[in-house]
Amino acid sequence: MMDIRRWRWLVLGASALLLGGGPAVPSRAQDIERIEPPLIDQQPFDLIILTDEEGGDQVKVYPIDFPGRKLPPADQRRPTDVLEVVLIQYPDRRYEVKWGSIKDILLYEHRIYEEAKAAMQAKDFVTAFQNLSYLLQHYPQLEGLEELRREFILESAQDRFRRGELRQTLSALEELIASSPNFRPDVVRNALSRVVDALVQEYYERGDLGNAKKLLSRIQDRYGPDLPVVQKWDQRLLQLAMEKKAEAERLLAQKRYREARRAAVQMLGILPDLAEARELIDEINRIHPMVRVGVMQRAGELDPTSLVNWSARRAGGLVYQALFQFLETGSEGGKYRFALGDYQLTDDRQQLILSLDPHRSKGYPGFKLAQMLIDRADPASTLYDPSWAAVMRAVSTSGSNQVVVQLRRPNVLPHALMQWVLPDADTEGLPGPYRLNTQDQTETSFVLREPAQPGQPVEIVEVFYEDPKVAVNDLLRGELDVLDQLYPVDAKRIAALPGITVSSYALPTTHMLIPVSDHPFLQNVKFRRALLYATDREGMLHGELLDSQDLDDGRVLSGPFPVGDKEHDTLAYAYNPDVPPIDYSPHLARLLLVMTQKEMASAALKRGEQPPKFEPLLVGCPDFEFARVAVQAMIQQWKNVGVDAEMKILPPQQVDGGSGCDLVYVIATMWEPATDVERLLGGNGIARTDNPYVIHELEQLRRARNWREVRTVMQEMHQLIAYHLPVLPLWQVNDRFAVTSTVQGIRRQPVALYENVRQWRLPVDQTPAARR
Repeated sequence: MMDIRRWRWLVLGASALLLGGGPAVPSRAQDIERIEPPLIDQQPFDLIILTDEEGGDQVKVYPIDFPGRKLPPADQRRPTDVLEVVLIQYPDRRYEVKWGSIKDILLYEHRIYEEAKAAMQAKDFVTAFQNLSYLLQHYPQLEGLEELRREFILESAQDRFRRGELRQTLSALEELIASSPNFRPDVVRNALSRVVDALVQEYYERGDLGNAKKLLSRIQDRYGPDLPVVQKWDQRLLQLAMEKKAEAERLLAQKRYREARRAAVQMLGILPDLAEARELIDEINRIHPMVRVGVMQRAGELDPTSLVNWSARRAGGLVYQALFQFLETGSEGGKYRFALGDYQLTDDRQQLILSLDPHRSKGYPGFKLAQMLIDRADPASTLYDPSWAAVMRAVSTSGSNQVVVQLRRPNVLPHALMQWVLPDADTEGLPGPYRLNTQDQTETSFVLREPAQPGQPVEIVEVFYEDPKVAVNDLLRGELDVLDQLYPVDAKRIAALPGITVSSYALPTTHMLIPVSDHPFLQNVKFRRALLYATDREGMLHGELLDSQDLDDGRVLSGPFPVGDKEHDTLAYAYNPDVPPIDYSPHLARLLLVMTQKEMASAALKRGEQPPKFEPLLVGCPDFEFARVAVQAMIQQWKNVGVDAEMKILPPQQVDGGSGCDLVYVIATMWEPATDVERLLGGNGIARTDNPYVIHELEQLRRARNWREVRTVMQEMHQLIAYHLPVLPLWQVNDRFAVTSTVQGIRRQPVALYENVRQWRLPVDQTPAARR
């Protein structure tokens, strides 16, 4: 053990070195400032400060092993007693120093503690946090540490609040209350109230009252209703609700029913338990029953017979009746409704007899219908339909109420080819129950043509949504009564909620890509096949599109026809189960692309031309999120094999892509494949083909005399389509819709949303209390 004199000599030498003494150094070195790292990054040391008599120097020593790391009481530090220490500079030696030579000892952790306090006073919360974190990890029992931690959380939260970091402030204050509920409770609760008030105000100014109310509800449940912010916003929400009530009543008096309904629903959204809001909505529904339908695809045209335009088919069913309307699948083809009366196909399937009901065919007598059927078969007529011309031989009338169609040969479903909207159907015999009223970018209004029954909607308003999440939220808060399409994950989530019914449509939709240009590469079947090999249809459909592995939600197809299911096996008569979907294989896609280029180069050489240069594909896509996500994913996967493409969002009325598109994403309703394949690939079809094998098979289908032959031809047609790929089949999807309890009478599994719209009713309380 070294004595005190040796200690003093070493201490003085070390102190001199620490204070900058020692041999002279060049002037350049004197300009270098020594910067020590922060204490928490240094090796732990205690600092001994000597008395003035011993020179007043400061010396670093290894942490001294005091009991509990606390300095001994003053009465236990006699001047002549010695303290054993180890200098940082000489770690392999121990020294003794008398207590009488020591003015103070600064413990390492105490110095970090004091630095943290100084940093907090200087608003340097980063340094304070670092020091506190170090102490909590290495010296958790340090006296005063827990109190300093609480002060730090409070002061740093207040600093974040001043800087507008509201969510971080709220999180910190709630952590402080949870860990230290008795720490300055009045101060902390007032701070919490201020930050919640600012957050709610922020939500309110953004129009996000839903999240504002969720926050207020959570704060009230956790901290009680006496918090100032809760009391303030309770009054504010009541005031907002009363303002919406006054607005709704003013609009109702002006007979501006749509705006009045919206204001009343907003009132209900502000205070769902407010009886006055429900009563006001009932009053509006009593005076002007209205149904608001959220739609994912905007209707640009109205055609209840459309094969490839979901929105046109949906909204068209409100405004027009088709001459023949598909109702449901049957054991031998679909079941149909003849809008003007009844129909009968003779046993030999060579005559179709149309019997007109005078009450239903008013304004459309037999001779007029007969002339229209003749015009449909006349190439010189604007109504010409080549599919109809191929099966009709002659038309005759038997009195004013019967029309007989003579067929060229036996046909199992001639009436399925007659799904037409008649000329002047809006005024002469076949109007739908509603008429188009107004239309803008987001809302389309349809009003009832005929006198309304009690509770029958006199107005149906379709509201277009780009984002399905927003549509679902509006459904939940009462802004919508019906939502026409749902993702499976949303359907499962809201199906369990009270007051909402989720149902499936009776039949699936079939999704496909259709070539619509003369792009030289798309004319090559190997290139089209390469696009399918390059597309991970299984992963895409069950992953990012449906987020479901359930085949009842959707499945990949090898042809344009629906697969059917246990309930609708009759729907699958055209689907050939021996033709599997093309697997995902980028390697085979690249190989086929190389083969395509070689084939096209060889053909160009024979013609004495330059090989065609590949131009990026332009893919037309309906303005529907499901389709947008699918097309974007396909374009990315094609890029991975070297095929560049771009997406073009199509206007609602332009499902064929118009000028410039090479492919279009189509959502088809192939519910009667025996005739719909003609509407798809025939002379007037969106995917009309000049492939001789497919054309030959279409002719064989027209010649089929019974259902056995129809099934055989359709199975062969499926095989041909899978080989020649006039269309690129993707998948079928079983779509779902949601209805709130405000609308009754909607069919459980309709083919189309509005198919029984005449039976829809709004339950309206007719009691005096509801009429006030």
